[in-house]
Parts: sequence; C-alpha cells; structure tokens
Amino acid sequence: MSSWESFTLAEQTLLRRAMSDSWLAGTVQAHGVNLRWTGADGAPPPRSYTEHEQRALVPLLSAVATDLADRGLLTIHESARAVSSDSEAGVGGSRLSAILATADNWIWSRRRPSEIQLSAPRTVHERWFDDAYPKADNSGLPRWDELSLDQRRVLVCAAEASGMLTGPFGVLDGPPAELDATRRLDWIDRQLAPLAPFARDRLIEVRRYPDPTSDEFTLIEVDRLRDTLADPALWSDDLDWGVGVGCVFTYAGLAAWRGAWSSAWNARLTFE
Repeated sequence: MSSWESFTLAEQTLLRRAMSDSWLAGTVQAHGVNLRWTGADGAPPPRSYTEHEQRALVPLLSAVATDLADRGLLTIHESARAVSSDSEAGVGGSRLSAILATADNWIWSRRRPSEIQLSAPRTVHERWFDDAYPKADNSGLPRWDELSLDQRRVLVCAAEASGMLTGPFGVLDGPPAELDATRRLDWIDRQLAPLAPFARDRLIEVRRYPDPTSDEFTLIEVDRLRDTLADPALWSDDLDWGVGVGCVFTYAGLAAWRGAWSSAWNARLTFE
C-alpha cells in the first residue's frame, strides 16, 4: 500500500477531507492552503483563492477525486446529513461524474447549502490518518497546566470550527469605546500577548474574513496584527458570524495540539 508521501498534494487534500467527513464545498480552498503551507510551486499568495481561481481548479481536483473513488480510497455522498466513515453507500458512475464536474459543488457559499460530502473507508483511516494528522514531539512544549488561561483560550479557538477572535463571537475582548488611541493600542497589545507567539512560531495562522457569504480571507502576518486589530470595525457587536479576524492551526500547530494539549483539554473541557 502507498505511503502518505507518495500521494500528490491534491490527493492528500482530498484524503484529509474524506477522513474528516468534510463537505466537498470548500475543498478547493483547502487545497490552496495545503499548497501554501507546504511551500509548493503554484501556491496562492497569502490569501484565499478567489471564486474565479477556485473554478479554474475544479477540473484538476475533479479528476483526482474520480481516481481516488475508483481506487476505493474515497466515497462521495449526496446527502445533507453527516455520514459515517464506515458507510459503503455512495454515488458512482455518471452521477458521480456530474457531481464532480459541477463547480458549484466545490465552492462554499452561504447561499447554497452543502449537500455533497466526502468520506473514507476504515482502511484509509487505519493506514494514513496518523500520517495525515501527525502528533508532534511534546518534549519542547509547555504542558497544558503551564499555559495561561488566555493561551488556552487561543489554542481552543484555533482548534474549533468557528475560530473567531474578534466581534460578538470572538474570544478576544474588544477595547472599550472610551479609550483614546494610545490606550486602545495598549489594550490590543494585551489581547495579542497570548496569540502572537503562536502566530510567530507558525503554529497558528490568523486570517481576516470580510464577507459572511464567502470563505475568502486574507492572511494577517504577525507584524500586522496590531495595526489590523486597531480597526474599530472589527470589534462591532453588529458583525455577522464569520466576519472579522479568526485563527486556525497550521499543520505544525495541529501536530502540537494533538501531541501536547488536546488530551488535556478533552479530559477537562474547561479552561481552569
């Protein structure tokens, strides 16, 4: 059986999504992130793909998904409910070809409900899950008990699906309206203190999401975090869910989370 490294980056993207029972929508964006985090040729700049760029990549990813499905490594489900990775049911033949050839099925939009889901058989999980989502050696990392409460909140934020840092759904506290510009920056510096080291070490990626109807984003480098968070619009209580600044684990960060901290969090489910 193939090693994980023998798969192309496109194959790895699809297999990771399948092992997580993810929607097909959003897979092109995930592929772009995979290219960027691995430093591959053709990686997008420090932002998401535009919708036009996503549509241009659908034929490539459609062919890869078809091949993986033909090899029994991936299953496509036409369903609006979660599926089990043990499920054998899936679409095939001309219906599979039609689903994968339809660009709208690959692109996330709040205006279109996601109904096409990926899954992988148990054998794929058993063979490659730990390669796709490795655990880092935790000997050089602080224990959960050695992290501050604010550091723990940031890590859990990156681990969760929403991952919002600012706005009404964010884990960071917005500056009080009465602060002047200097004190406002001091406040933001305190909010950034638990986040910045993780971002600087490339364990967490910080992104700005401008549109609630799209998954497009721009990457915020650590040296731009302070100026970005100084924008009062990011702290408005009127922002829609998904708009503002959020964070996600990089592959290195996810490996550190799995190797050092996730078991402690899952055993407690409390920051104390």
